[in-house]
Amino acid sequence: MFTFGMFLCACSSGSNDDDKPSPPKPRPNDSITIEDGTVNFIGYLNPMSRATDTNFEKNDRIGVYAVKATDGDSRGVIANSGNAADNVPYSFDGSKFIPVANGIKKPEGYKYFYTAIYPYLSNAGATFDFSVQKDQRTHSNYTTSDLCTAYTSATDQANVDLKFNHRLSRIIVNITGDGWGGDNISVVLRNAYISAAVDVNALTFTAKGSKSDMYFGENGNRSFKLILPPQAYEKGSNFLSINVNGVTYEIKAESRQNLVSGKSYEYTLNNNGGGGSENITFVGDINPWNTEDKIDDVLPDDLQDKIEPYINIYKGTNPPNIEGTVYLDPMTCVYCEDQGHGGYNPGDIVNSLYIKFSNQNMTYNTIDVESKSKSGSQTETGKGAFISGTGNNFSAFFNTTGVSSGISTKTALVISGTKTSNGISNLRYAFVMVEKGPDPSGILMKEGVFRVFKDGDGFSEYTTWPTKAPRYYPSKGTTLHMYDFIR
Repeated sequence: MFTFGMFLCACSSGSNDDDKPSPPKPRPNDSITIEDGTVNFIGYLNPMSRATDTNFEKNDRIGVYAVKATDGDSRGVIANSGNAADNVPYSFDGSKFIPVANGIKKPEGYKYFYTAIYPYLSNAGATFDFSVQKDQRTHSNYTTSDLCTAYTSATDQANVDLKFNHRLSRIIVNITGDGWGGDNISVVLRNAYISAAVDVNALTFTAKGSKSDMYFGENGNRSFKLILPPQAYEKGSNFLSINVNGVTYEIKAESRQNLVSGKSYEYTLNNNGGGGSENITFVGDINPWNTEDKIDDVLPDDLQDKIEPYINIYKGTNPPNIEGTVYLDPMTCVYCEDQGHGGYNPGDIVNSLYIKFSNQNMTYNTIDVESKSKSGSQTETGKGAFISGTGNNFSAFFNTTGVSSGISTKTALVISGTKTSNGISNLRYAFVMVEKGPDPSGILMKEGVFRVFKDGDGFSEYTTWPTKAPRYYPSKGTTLHMYDFIR
C-alpha cells in the first residue's frame, strides 16, 4: 500500500484544458430557420467540453426554461414549474439546438431569460437530484455524467446563444514511468458520492446519498478521466486504486482533497521501478475547468482584448478574500473609448466612489458588490459575480443593474487590484454600458462603450459603507467633473 502525497497549485500546464478551441459557430452553409416563430439555440461549450472536447454531438439533448423579463430584473430565476416555458427538450442537429416537439415561441413585445440544462432530465427543475455514472469507461456514460448549465440575459431574439459551464468536478489521472509492469491499466476512485442535490438558481451542487467505487474512462495514452459531484477526501482516506496487469496499488490521500464545482484536478502518478513505494511519486495540479467561460459571460474575448491595455485581468482560481468597503478617491479617468464624444480625458477626476464587496464564496469563487458615488446620485449592485486571481491579485466580474439620474442602467463591470492589509492597491474599475433606459437627451454614455478609471493616489483604503451620501467639498485646486462617471 502506498501513501499519496499531492502538491496542489493553481496551474493549467499539462491539462487538456490548455487547448482552448474557439466556440463552435454556425458554418456559412448552415441554415438557421424559424419554424412558426420558434426559438432555436446555438450551444457553446467551454474548453474540455462534456462530449467531443470541442463541441456538442449530434442528438445531444438539453432542457430549456424561459422566464419573462420585467423591469429591474438582471437574471431569470426559475421555479420548479409555472415558468413561461418548463424543461422544453431541444436536440442538437450538428449546428444548433432545435425543438424535439413543440418549441418555445419567440416573444413579441417582451423578452425572456433562458436557462438550459445538459443532459436533458425529466426530473430537472429549479432544484433536483443528479447522479453520475459509476462506471465511466464508456463514452456515453462519461458525457452524460457531465452536468452543465447555461443562462442568458433578457432577449427577444429568435436565435439565442447558450454558453454552458461544467457544474461538477473532474479528476484526470496520468500514469507515467516504466516501472508499472505493463499497460493493462484500470483506475478506480474509492468510496465516492455519486449523487448531488442541485440548485440551479443558487448554483450549488451538494454531494448526497450513498457512496460507491467509480471507474475512470480513458483520456488518451495512460491517461484517465472521471466526473463526480463536488466533495472532499479527508487526510488518510482511501482515494485511488490503480490496477496494472493484475497488480493493485492502493493510494491514500496524504492531505485533504477538496474537489469543488467547475474545476478539474490533474494528478500524475510516476513509477520508475525498483519495487518500493519510494519509487512512486505523485504530483497534482488543480486546473480551472470553466474560469474562462465565467469571465466570458461578463466580458467577451473581443472586449477583454480592448480593455486589457488599461486594466489587469487576473485569471487564477485562488483569489484573496476582499470583503469590505473601499473608497476610491480621487477617482481618475484612465481611458474612455468615447473620449471626445462625451467621454472624459485621461486624468479627469469624477465623483469619488464607495465599493462594498460582500458574501465572497471561497469555494465557488463568487462575490456580491455594491457601489455608491460620493454624491449619492449613482448606485449599482451585482449579485453572485465571479472573482478570479492568485495570491493577493484579483479581478471581479459583474453584470450590474443600477440607476443614474433616474435612468435605469445595465453594465458589465470589472474591478481589479491587489489586496493589502489596509485596503486595495492599484485598483482599477472598468465597465461597459450594456443597456440603458430612455435617454432622449443623451445624458448617459452610449450603449456598447467602455470606460476605465483608477484611484488616483494608487491606494483605496478600507472604510465604512455610508448610510447616506455626505456633501462633497473638493480640495483646493481640484478640477472636478461633477457629472457621474457614466455620463
